[in-house]
Amino acid sequence: MRSRHRTLLPYVLVLAGALALGWQTLHFEFTPRGERPGPDVWPRAILALMIVACGVRVVGVLRRRPDERAGVLDDVLGDALPAVEREAPDAPPQRYPLLLAIGVALTIAYVALLGTLGFFCDTALYIAALIRTGRYRRWPVIAVVSVAGALAFMFVFMKVVYLSLPIGRPPFAAVSLALMQLMGIR
Repeated sequence: MRSRHRTLLPYVLVLAGALALGWQTLHFEFTPRGERPGPDVWPRAILALMIVACGVRVVGVLRRRPDERAGVLDDVLGDALPAVEREAPDAPPQRYPLLLAIGVALTIAYVALLGTLGFFCDTALYIAALIRTGRYRRWPVIAVVSVAGALAFMFVFMKVVYLSLPIGRPPFAAVSLALMQLMGIR
């Protein structure tokens, strides 16, 4: 039972914080500007997602039997782990400090190259590199996920949130401008 309380504590604390912050967003004062979303929309949306995620996790922890293993990765990955990692559930988790260092270096490179490659190209390469660094090896899946992810981020940030993102330098700017035109982003 003590293990269950320890597992629940972070989710309950984040849930309480999200609810308190959500209450604060109900009292934002601003002047609406046409059809553009106000400053309250995104904090509310993020907090609502956080509340739902924590609520689902709390219910999942409360519903499980005391003898079941429970971890976020166990729930998400399930059978996606390599057989070697699934066979030894009681073994201490392996650590990959080199992969962590590569991930940090990739993040630094992402920021450094953003102005040159533009948001779409840089983000697609970054997502692909992170997935590959995480030891996933199916290149067709990596390609689809990285391109779809970069397109989705570009659409949301530029079309929905109205952020101006770097388009990059030629020839990468041509790719960014063509995608913006296809998505109806001005």
